[in-house]
Amino acid sequence: MATENKRGQAAMGAAVLLAIIMGLIVMFIILIPPQDRAELLDEPYSSSSTTGGAKELSKATVSVNLMQESPGRIDYLSQNQIEHPLPVINIYTKTESKVLAEKNVAYAKKGSFSEEIATFSFDVPDLKHSANFLLTFKVENADGPLRMFLNGDEVFNSEITTGDSLTITLPANKVKETNELSIAATSPGLAFWATNEININNMKVVAEVTSTEAQSSKNIFLISEVEKKNLEKLVLQFKPDCIFEEVGKLYVTINGEEIYSGVPDCDLTMVPIEFSPNMIHQGENSLVFRTEKGNYVLSHVVIKSNLKEIDYPTYYFDLSNEQYDAVIAGNNRVRLSLEFVDVVTSKYGTIVFNGHQKHFDTKEVSYVIDLSDDIVKVSNSVKIKPEKTIEVRMVRVDLVK
Repeated sequence: MATENKRGQAAMGAAVLLAIIMGLIVMFIILIPPQDRAELLDEPYSSSSTTGGAKELSKATVSVNLMQESPGRIDYLSQNQIEHPLPVINIYTKTESKVLAEKNVAYAKKGSFSEEIATFSFDVPDLKHSANFLLTFKVENADGPLRMFLNGDEVFNSEITTGDSLTITLPANKVKETNELSIAATSPGLAFWATNEININNMKVVAEVTSTEAQSSKNIFLISEVEKKNLEKLVLQFKPDCIFEEVGKLYVTINGEEIYSGVPDCDLTMVPIEFSPNMIHQGENSLVFRTEKGNYVLSHVVIKSNLKEIDYPTYYFDLSNEQYDAVIAGNNRVRLSLEFVDVVTSKYGTIVFNGHQKHFDTKEVSYVIDLSDDIVKVSNSVKIKPEKTIEVRMVRVDLVK
């Protein structure tokens, strides 16, 4: 009895193993490409898009190769204009009076045999954007004229009166980033026994300083490879909101190259600026707005790419009179084969053969179309127009039996 049980279990195990092997074989046959499956099962194969009664194209014998090309990547564009909108841009400069330095008391004197000079040092942190330098002070006591020197150059020499509050303009061309102001009294002259004294207080150096932190704005926009390859014209548009009398020049640059410099009409609905596609890079690009003076609010900012029509690849092959007659008689067929790089995603589009359209849509690595019904003598044309960007490893046309 134990021996019979063992034999039964062995037979059952063998049956299960056989069923598993058969299942794997069936799955393998289902999953392999249709062309290979037809060849393995010794069955005829015809692509779903073949037309004109083409039969068993995968098993047909190639008689003559009429054409073979490697197109590579073929781009597809669904529109002839692409817009790159940007946010509202506010650029401005702000000018205000700032106290650069202060000194409470300055004392100077000069006699026949002695002299004391007061000094007042001050810095200008942003000399480029500073202007209208003023020195203010109050005269506490004064004997004779007051002399002042800025960086060694005399900038003031005049009588002053006790109690005066004075403002002196410092020449902008004499001001440096680091400065020294010297205050001196004048000689008492023939009264050699006397000493002239100058005593001033509340000294301040004031200037108009323009803040430039917000005078420019940098914006980034992206250009795809397909867009870059097919650019025909680029236009920047924006609506300026400004007060004409209060603003300075507006500068616009693309990737460091200036495309606009001027004061726009603040009442314009839109300012259009056309610039060269050669200024644009594939990938990241920078757009910079900058002003010298005033406040600009720029809205509806957009870069419009006008694209030229894609020139889809067209290939040609010739048929001799004998070959043409053989196809018309049904002795030969003309077969077009597409070999793709991608074996996963869908590839679809249209083959335009001698003006006749033949659609293809497949996930397979290869695709076959029969062209026999639309051939002409001598020169035949094949154009590939995808409906998405695809990569075609090879396109070939064969005369088959």
